[in-house]
Amino acid sequence: MLNKLKKRWQTYVETNVVLKDVRDDISESWRRCRKLGVDHMAGKGTKVPDDVLGESILKKKELINLSRPIMENVFEMVKNTNYSVVLTDEKGIIIDLIINNDIKEIHNNLNFVNGSLWDEKSVGTNAIGTCLATDRPIQVIGPEHYCEYHHQWTCSAAPIHNSKGEIIGSFDISGRAEDVQAHTYGIAVSSANCIEKQLIISESYHLMDTTYDAILDGIMIIDNNLKVVRINNKISELFHMEEKDILKIDISKIFSGIDIENNIFINKNKMNFSDITIFVENKKIECFLNIVPIVVGDEVTGAVLLMREAKQVRKEVSKIAGFNANYTFDSIITTDLRMNELINTAKKISKTNCSVLIEGESGTGKELYAQSIHNESNRNNGPFIAINCSAIPKELFESELFSYEGGSFTGAVKGGRPGKFELASGGTIFLDEIGEVPLEVQSKLLRVLDNNKIVRIGGSYERDLDVRVISATNRNLIDEVSKGSFRQDLYFRLNVINLRIPPLRKRKGDIIELARYFLKGLNAENDGINKKFSKDFEEILMNHQWTGNVRELRNIIQRAYYMSDKELINSVGFPKGDAEIKEDLEKVSCTFNLKDIEKDNIEQALLANMGNAMKAAKDLNISKATIYRKIKMYDINLNNIGKMA
Repeated sequence: MLNKLKKRWQTYVETNVVLKDVRDDISESWRRCRKLGVDHMAGKGTKVPDDVLGESILKKKELINLSRPIMENVFEMVKNTNYSVVLTDEKGIIIDLIINNDIKEIHNNLNFVNGSLWDEKSVGTNAIGTCLATDRPIQVIGPEHYCEYHHQWTCSAAPIHNSKGEIIGSFDISGRAEDVQAHTYGIAVSSANCIEKQLIISESYHLMDTTYDAILDGIMIIDNNLKVVRINNKISELFHMEEKDILKIDISKIFSGIDIENNIFINKNKMNFSDITIFVENKKIECFLNIVPIVVGDEVTGAVLLMREAKQVRKEVSKIAGFNANYTFDSIITTDLRMNELINTAKKISKTNCSVLIEGESGTGKELYAQSIHNESNRNNGPFIAINCSAIPKELFESELFSYEGGSFTGAVKGGRPGKFELASGGTIFLDEIGEVPLEVQSKLLRVLDNNKIVRIGGSYERDLDVRVISATNRNLIDEVSKGSFRQDLYFRLNVINLRIPPLRKRKGDIIELARYFLKGLNAENDGINKKFSKDFEEILMNHQWTGNVRELRNIIQRAYYMSDKELINSVGFPKGDAEIKEDLEKVSCTFNLKDIEKDNIEQALLANMGNAMKAAKDLNISKATIYRKIKMYDINLNNIGKMA
């Protein structure tokens, strides 16, 4: 057979004629070699520079690692038939091989070693170069090689593809021509296919790993012996431990309060915990936990644990719930010297973590300052949680502010619920109407502010807090301290920095400035309308006392804007003939007794509720403590109210 092959080769190289018995793959390769100018009397492999080989090996590291076990298995099958096993990159550079000692001398003579280039252009027709050129497996026997130097050689090779179908290398089995075996071709093809499948599996693992690490949740996989078998990077971050140490931890101890054995492995139930605290290596970790069984057939082989740090969840909840600050110091409209000095002071203390007490009448913009301080601070990426202390019922104060554990009282949410202080962790909590906090709650609030720790209602351990506290009041807290309704030590703790916002009537220069600002906003909201103030209207604004401050001013501007039929808003711009609106306008342009109105509203609410103060407070949207304080202040006789009802 080899003699016949030799004759066909000689005919082609001497006459350029391809005999009919030459296989198409071989004749096409011979023609390519002649066209490339390959010397048919040469063919010794050429080694590429070391840096080129090193770059290829580095680039094909995964291919080499996945192919090596397959190469070793194949070599065990063919070593007794004097064959070597070879792996190349897509260019034909040998990047790994297992040499049979019986043909080592031929390898050296051909320079068929690591780093040699075996494409058709370099060494003519050969299984490696030809399969890479045609993207088809091939067996080349003795004189079928284009270069006479290789006629003592036989080789079978198949291209290796990645998941996109691109050639990334070849698998080759080579030996002496006289030892040619037909089955080596099949082995080479099946080996290349096996490597391609391993590459796809490896790519899937990489994709899974990337997906695991991209997920915000920590993922831990355990087997049915409660042994950790796999984690993602988020678990390492959450536990502050290296992967090798996490794989050794005792799951039964960490989750000692959860019956994983019965719930997961026996009953195949899913388990969810909205807020749970675990202890790992003396570290306390607060997290949200889901446990899902892995069911194969009818058997639970393990479980997946998804964990997310509670602090991160609360931060996301705060964003979704709108617990953020929208205003900055640029939002404060003023030309007043005292106000600008106040803004400068507020900016200065924004970068600190000290407590701030903002004092001022209702409607002066206390929350505007609180939000601006938060946005100017280093906590501006954290939540801003505002609480109206006067709107919280006395009996719910502790649970709203300081959280509770599940089952701590009737109606408690399963798994517990974080309070406003926990939700504000990493940001700012704004306690508006701080003077309305019940005396019995003030002591716990003081302890939280002093220690920066919190113990939930029904809880047994402290949780760390990282919260900046800003409070506000329209009451004189010094007077409340003297009356015994507000703790002196809490007052000093809150009043580290004091910002007192002057009422609008004491900064008249801001009245028209603010009014025009509100007008500009209304014009912007109503496309195509450009209303203006008359001088008479502005004069009315300047002469008004503004007991409701900026909030009242905005209300009046809105009313005047929408009630005015003309572009020029003036003192008579409200609907004519409506006596009730005229009466309201007269009240706007002069002072009136708010206390009488408040007293009358309380009496009417009590009368409507048969003297029941709790129901009246609910109708008025005030707390029980507030309505009883007002009843005492205005000397309202509940017995008389009950008889009148």
